[in-house]
Amino acid sequence: MTASHDARLDRLRRPEYTGENRCLPCTVLNVALAAVGAVAVGALVAVELAAAVLIVALAAIWLRGYLVPGTPALTKRYLPERVLGWFGKGRDPGPPAEFDAESYLLSVGALVETADGSDLAFAPWFESAWRTHLAALRDAADTEFGASPATDGAIGASTATAETAPDGTRPAAPADVAALAGLTGIDEDGLSLRWRGEPGFAHAGDERIGHWESRSAFLADVAADRALTTQLDDWASLPLVSRSGVLGALRLFVERCPTCEGPVQLEERVVESCCSSYEVVAGRCTACNARLFEMDLPASLAVAR
Repeated sequence: MTASHDARLDRLRRPEYTGENRCLPCTVLNVALAAVGAVAVGALVAVELAAAVLIVALAAIWLRGYLVPGTPALTKRYLPERVLGWFGKGRDPGPPAEFDAESYLLSVGALVETADGSDLAFAPWFESAWRTHLAALRDAADTEFGASPATDGAIGASTATAETAPDGTRPAAPADVAALAGLTGIDEDGLSLRWRGEPGFAHAGDERIGHWESRSAFLADVAADRALTTQLDDWASLPLVSRSGVLGALRLFVERCPTCEGPVQLEERVVESCCSSYEVVAGRCTACNARLFEMDLPASLAVAR
């Protein structure tokens, strides 16, 4: 292929919708439309022309990511959430609906009402235990890498000296992998924890078993798990998915960043992909910018805006 051919193809390509950015739901939708169109042409005109139409359509999808103009907007508007979920594009369903994490935390006394009764907060015993375990986790990583807590940042010492892989991820510190093993109850040798920028992803073999918005979120969960393990007899007997829901709920009440001790503030933002768009409330540290949680914006607040 000549340079002029390459240049013409480059003008047709849409890198924002192809390669690693290719959206599977959009691709499937467009291939289906191309097939339907080709069948119609074959039935009404000629099979040869139908084959040519299909080849051209598939080439357009390969080069541009979609055939029908405006596909991302159409997919976002008309594809149901459950269909997006088939392709891993839906929102995280969270813990089982029948398990109420907040009620559980109130029943075991880990959360209590504030003095004015307007909100909930960590119970003194839980906050004390949680902070003790947090300090131990930070010290373990700092000792391992010889880093100062003040320079850890959102990702922290766990990746300060690690090399970035071709997929853009960095391995977590062995101390964090050991903490993950304690959190999940899975043997450390079969686990991996890698950070892609700020978010972290945990795998047991080839299966993804969890993800965190940041290392701060990960540390918050591990410290909370250790605090609850030492205080509650039934904690370890809860299903992993329920425990995950409880730990995520506790992060909603964190006021100081687990990594740098900076203040955590709420922010509203819109999460967008080519297939979906929805408003969320997120908790973020104003000092190191680490994100601790993200949840759907309540309907009442969305309407008020």
